[in-house]
Amino acid sequence: MTMPGTGTAEFDLDDQRAERAPRPLRSVRSFRVGEVGCKVNQWEGQWLREGLVALGLEESSEQELADLFVVNSCSVTGSGGSKSRHMIRRLVRQNPGARVIVTGCYAVSDEEVCRNLPGVVAVFGNEDKDAIVPWVAREILGMDGPLPDLPRGISRFQGHTRAFVKIQDGCRDHCTFCIIPSLRGAIRSRSQEDLLEELRRLVACGYKEVVFTGVHLGYFGWDLDEDDALIRLLRAARTVDGLERVKLSSIEVHEITEELVQLFAEDPFYLPHFHLPLQAGCDRTLRRMRRKYSTERFRSAVRRLRAAIPDPCITTDVIVGFPGETDEDFDASFAFCREMSFAKMHIFPYSVREGTPAAEYAGKVAPEAIKDRKGRLAALDDVMADHYRRAHLDRVAPTLIEDRPGHSGSLTGLTDRFLRVDLDGPDALRGRIVPVRLEAVEGDRLRGRLATGEAAS
Repeated sequence: MTMPGTGTAEFDLDDQRAERAPRPLRSVRSFRVGEVGCKVNQWEGQWLREGLVALGLEESSEQELADLFVVNSCSVTGSGGSKSRHMIRRLVRQNPGARVIVTGCYAVSDEEVCRNLPGVVAVFGNEDKDAIVPWVAREILGMDGPLPDLPRGISRFQGHTRAFVKIQDGCRDHCTFCIIPSLRGAIRSRSQEDLLEELRRLVACGYKEVVFTGVHLGYFGWDLDEDDALIRLLRAARTVDGLERVKLSSIEVHEITEELVQLFAEDPFYLPHFHLPLQAGCDRTLRRMRRKYSTERFRSAVRRLRAAIPDPCITTDVIVGFPGETDEDFDASFAFCREMSFAKMHIFPYSVREGTPAAEYAGKVAPEAIKDRKGRLAALDDVMADHYRRAHLDRVAPTLIEDRPGHSGSLTGLTDRFLRVDLDGPDALRGRIVPVRLEAVEGDRLRGRLATGEAAS
C-alpha cells in the first residue's frame, strides 16, 4: 500500500517483523482496526480498513468477534502508550486466538514491549505502514501472485459526517518536550493531484466538509520543494464540485501568512477555526521548550486574524508543569491565556518522554502543583468558552448536522466556528449544511432552530 507522495517503504517480509507470524491461514476472514490518539491516526485507520477490505476481508462490528486486529497506536504522552497497551490486551481477551498487528507511534517508541504482548504477530513502524496490507495478504491470507489494487487514499470516513484528510506526515521542529519527530520519521507530503482525487471520492460518498490534517501542516510540500503548497492546495480544493467547506486541523502561529489570512477572510468556504498550539504563555518557558515564537508574536498573529475575520474560533493547547515552570511562570502563562480569550483550551499535564531534552531538565514540578495549575486553567477555560458561545447568540450559523445522540433525541451539529449546537429536525438533515439560529446556551453547547431562508449573520 503506497501513500501518494511518500514512496514505498523498504520492507523485507522475511525480516524480524515477520518472525512471529503464523503460517498462512486462509480461514482468517474478519478484521477490525483500532486507533488511539490523533486525527492522523484516525485517517490512517480508515486507509487501512479500505486496504484490508480490498483483500476480501470483512470488517467486524464492535459487538462481533474478529480474526485479525490492526492497532494504530499513540505515544505522544505516557497515557497514549498506556491506552494502546490496554486496547491490545482487551482485544485479545475478548477475541481468543485473534492475531494483532501493532503500528503507529507506540510501535516505534516501545517496539519490544509491543512484540511481547499476547496475540501480537507483527509490529510495523510509522514509515512501514505501506507494508501492512501486503504483509497480511502474503503471510496471513497466503495470497500468491499480483495483489488486487490497493487504495492510495480513502473514499469515506467511517462513522463521521465530516472527513479528515491527511496531507502530510512528519515534523522537524524538535521541541524539547516532544518525541513525535523521532517517531513519525521524515517529512512526507502527499501530492496535490492525489489529494484532489481523494476529495472527489469523499464528495461522491456524500461528504460536504473535510479537515486537512497532518503531523505538522506547515511542512506540507517542504519535502517536494514546493513554495506555498498549503495555500495552493486550499485554492485547488475550492474547485472540487460539491465540496462546501474546508478546515485546517492545526497550524503554528509563525506559519500564518497574510495570504492565508486573506484567503480565510474573503471566502466562507474556508472555516474560520484556527487551532494555534501555544503550549505556554510565558516567554521563558517557550524558550526552554524551543518553540519558534514569543508571546508577542503569538499575540500579533491572533490580532491579525481577529482584525480580518469576524469572531474567528481560536483554540489552543497548553502544557502545565513543564520542568522549571515556576509559580511566576505559570501566572504569566495564565494571564496570557486570559488575554487571548481562547474559545477552547486543551490542557495537558507535562508528560516525560524519554529521549527528549526536557526529560533531563532540572526543576521537576510537584504533582500537586501540576494538578492545581491544570484546575485553574480549566476554570478559566470554562469562562472563556462560555463567553465565546454567548457572543454568538441570536446569530444564524451554517451548521453541519452530524447525528442524533440517543440521550437527547435532538440533532446535533457543528457551526462554521466549531460551536456544538443541538436542534430539532428530521433525520434527512444529517450530513447537510443548513442555517441554524443560535438561541440559547445549554451547558457546553448551544440550542438552536432551523432557520431555512435566513442568511448567515
